[in-house]
This record gives sequence, C-alpha cells and structure tokens, in this order.
Amino acid sequence: MPDIAYVNGEFVPLADARVPLNDRAYYFADAVYEVCATFRGTVSLLALHLDRLERSLQGVRINYSVDRRGLTGLIEEGIRRAGYAETIVYLQISRGVAPREKRFPAECAPVLILTFREKPQIPAEKRARGIEAILVPDERWAHCHYKTVMLLPNVLAHQNALDAGKDEAILYDPQSMIVHEATAANVFVVRGDRVATPAETPQILSGTVRHYLIDLARRNGIAVEERPVAVAELLAANEAFLTGTTTEVLAVVRVNDRSIGSGMPGPMTLRLHKMFWESLGIR
Repeated sequence: MPDIAYVNGEFVPLADARVPLNDRAYYFADAVYEVCATFRGTVSLLALHLDRLERSLQGVRINYSVDRRGLTGLIEEGIRRAGYAETIVYLQISRGVAPREKRFPAECAPVLILTFREKPQIPAEKRARGIEAILVPDERWAHCHYKTVMLLPNVLAHQNALDAGKDEAILYDPQSMIVHEATAANVFVVRGDRVATPAETPQILSGTVRHYLIDLARRNGIAVEERPVAVAELLAANEAFLTGTTTEVLAVVRVNDRSIGSGMPGPMTLRLHKMFWESLGIR
C-alpha cells in the first residue's frame, strides 16, 4: 500500500506530491503542524490535536479558520485510502505561497497538506527494556508551545543522542538546570507514588498524550504535579518516562551515564501505559 498525501485539494501518492518552491514553509519554516495516530483505525485524541492546531495558528498569526468537520472528513478519507492497519497522519498549514520576503504577504492563501503513512511501532523488546537518553542544552526559540516546523534544533539534539549510542535527547535550560522536554515527547518523573512533569510554559510543547494522561491518572487516584523539574531530580528519580503520539508511555532507564531507579521500566510507568491502552479500548 503506498503512502499518500492530500495536497492542492486532491489525494495523490506521496511520492508524486508537489508543493511550490515559494511556499513560506520552505523559506522560513513559516508553518504549523500536528501529528496524529490511529488506535484500532480511529484517530486518537483528535479534538486535542485540533485545539492545539488552532492555538499554534493564532500564535504565529496564520489566518486560517479550522473547519473541524471538514478536516476530520479529509483525515478519515486519507486513512481509508491508505488502507493501513494503523496510520500516522501528518498535517501542516503554511502561511502560503509568496515571493521570498520576510514581511507577511498582503495576499496569501494558507496551504494545507496532509500525509498518511503506516504507523511506526516501537518494538515490544524495546518497550520492555526502556530507552536511554542524553541531556542536551535547549537552544530552541522562546515559543516552543506553538507547534511550528522550526525543528532543526530538535533534529540536531536527536542526532547527537544517536551519535552517542542513545535513543533520545532530553532538553534542559543550562542556566536554571530545569528540564524542558525531549525532542518529540514530554518528560515525567516518578518519586515514590507521586508523578511530576514540567509545567506548561512557552519552553515546552504540551503534548496531547501528556494532557490526556495527566487527566487519566488523576481520575484514577494518582497524584500528578505540574511544576519545574530539575535535572538533579530527573537523575535521582525512581522512574522516568516519555509521552507522545507515537511514544505513548515509554520508560527512560538511563540518562547520560546514570541509571534511573533500577535501570528497568518501573511499576508506575507500566501501570500508566496499561491504563492508557485500556482507556483506548486496547488490551
């Protein structure tokens, strides 16, 4: 089954999709995006993704009115056309096509693109053993709470982790030594029976799974604190884990050269991942 795209108002094979060179997403990273995933063929947490999409559009002043019903219909049609058991959906809205000038163009229609690919799966053995991460100073811009395509610092940090033989990078402020997030996921730490995660600030992108899991945990009697988390607290935690659309709930068992807790996925991480799956009707 081929990966497909929705571009210029039609569905085409992804390999045949074309966008104009003058699209401001290419010149200036002047675009916002979302990544959604299906569970049992249905897009999970779509309303939360669309909420964040609207916040991002407003934050970077792209004048695009989100037609939730129409957009949901396009997403569902793309999933059906792709035909995968589970699908990863990428959605991007740029300011539009215009000559390369920094000022906003007077007349410019936003450009919507969608892509549909088979959802990548984290191998069961990797989930069972957890992942290893490195700490990387956060060099991104000051508005990471908007989900824009300005991802080069994330890419460089992730590649640094791979070059070091690790799985992921965790970004932190080198002045305050406060943890922000991973390159494509939110960070949680566990101490005893309490869970903490960095509070929502412009330095982090509040993930849809983060939002959903915090609410789910609290409804099940698990205390979750949203507050600053120091690097030292991360390194001394009993458990640490990441949350994200494709990550779901994934244990971090080593950071730099320090084992986290027992060096294996801990009981709270496993409990929350099981709870997450069961809430979506998956066993």
